Amino acid sequence: MFQEVMWMVVTKIEITNRFGFDELVRRLNEVKLRGFSDVKIYEGARIQALDLSPSQIRQQIFTPQPTVYRTHLDRVNKMAELFVGHGIDIFNLDGGVDYDAYDDSGEVTQWTLIPPVVEVVPLAFRNGRLDYEQLINDEVRKLMQTEGHNLNPALLDLEFEDYVALAAQLVPRVPLICDGSHRIHAAVENDRTQKVLLIDGPKFGYPYYAAPKPYALLDIIPDRPDGGGKDKIDVIEGKGYKNLYRLFPSGGIKSGDLRPDTEKLGV
Repeated sequence: MFQEVMWMVVTKIEITNRFGFDELVRRLNEVKLRGFSDVKIYEGARIQALDLSPSQIRQQIFTPQPTVYRTHLDRVNKMAELFVGHGIDIFNLDGGVDYDAYDDSGEVTQWTLIPPVVEVVPLAFRNGRLDYEQLINDEVRKLMQTEGHNLNPALLDLEFEDYVALAAQLVPRVPLICDGSHRIHAAVENDRTQKVLLIDGPKFGYPYYAAPKPYALLDIIPDRPDGGGKDKIDVIEGKGYKNLYRLFPSGGIKSGDLRPDTEKLGV
């Protein structure tokens, strides 16, 4: 995973462990939510590796934040070169890799690389607009009430042609990037097929923390602006959306700890 390592200038990597698909699934089944430490979000879900071509990514995938940063794409390509030196193709992983990363100061940190994660998420509509009231469960409602949070009213302002077609479906579901957006777009730019982890059936009632937008809207800007990207629509207003964070380190997937808001990178 590159969520956090993208903030480093990595000069060298050392592979400490390579593991296969079964171990990857085992780790994913242990991943919990930040605000619900007893919920293993992927336990019981169907997890499969899926190859996506650039055209499939553009036409079929949704993203929570259709902005990527050129500086981060450059770092993905640099990391790809470092892994190739160890015989590993970051765009075509069958399992995962634990590794040490060395930055330009010599500091060493531990990470885990797995394929980008794409959740198949349900959607609900009312009068043609997203209706997350139908997508959260009583546990989420209770915590929102306790913390004084509400669903983000900005959700009602989202309007895309893709939503019109989805709203006409009986049970609309979409594949949503949950981790690895920069690697996915690096694959698109390099005209590479990207192997992703498609997770179908995460525990219902705990939606991904930001609303899906069509990948076709994706834009590239030179670098992350101060304060982070502004085009992501969090499902819960205030800081409440953080309770829905998928904490991959809780499953032994070392992707770093949560950063302060001022350092947050949308994926």
